[in-house]
Amino acid sequence: MKISLSLSGGAARGAFHLGVLQAIDELGFVVEQIAGSSIGALIGVSYASGVSPKKQLEIFKSKEFKKVFKTSFRGGIFHIDEQSEILEQLSPYKTLEELPIKTSVTVIDLSSAEVLYLGHGEIKKLCAASCSLLPLFASCRYENQFLADGGIMDNLPVFPLLKTQKPLIAVDLHPLQKDFKHTTFGFLKRGLFLMWRSGVRKNFEHIDLYISDEKLSSYSLFSFKKLDELFALGYERGVETLSQFKAKE
Repeated sequence: MKISLSLSGGAARGAFHLGVLQAIDELGFVVEQIAGSSIGALIGVSYASGVSPKKQLEIFKSKEFKKVFKTSFRGGIFHIDEQSEILEQLSPYKTLEELPIKTSVTVIDLSSAEVLYLGHGEIKKLCAASCSLLPLFASCRYENQFLADGGIMDNLPVFPLLKTQKPLIAVDLHPLQKDFKHTTFGFLKRGLFLMWRSGVRKNFEHIDLYISDEKLSSYSLFSFKKLDELFALGYERGVETLSQFKAKE
């Protein structure tokens, strides 16, 4: 079955994406087009480059990958080293146009306050920009634009996939929890989350299969020591939901 795929942002939780992608491969789905934000963009580009989910997991767990994050003295606490050799392992291609699977990277233009869904341009720079969550990471300058994490405004991008006429499968690393702390900070946190999530809710009407798991909420965005657990969770959830979806088609 041919599908289009949307991958959300979510930092270390991205290993869940890899588990779902492993299930996609094993169940015989063929991904025709990908759209991603933040870590979803990086994983999507790597998958489109032909790098297997398990190989990506090895790369993300490596000491070399941690060296991608450098201390920044301007615009953020860290910046992403676009010249890191480990990024070559995630994708040997230079530009998005070269990828065997059509892929778009979601970023925001800080000057125009617009969401950009880019299917062309330099892979390293655009993936770095899509992963640059303000204010933790400094924005990236690209072709006279200051670009940052697309997940700030559209964390589950579907717009680039609407013309594919293939079932649209979306993997979300930020499930909606019903429970939250009834404290001043808890209500504030809840309000901010719902405001941010409103950008995702508008995309639901276009999604044919939504994949997530409430257990994801128990993992912080920086759970880099639990990547194997997240991969296993994504694989388990992916096999379950994708098998049911395939049986209905």
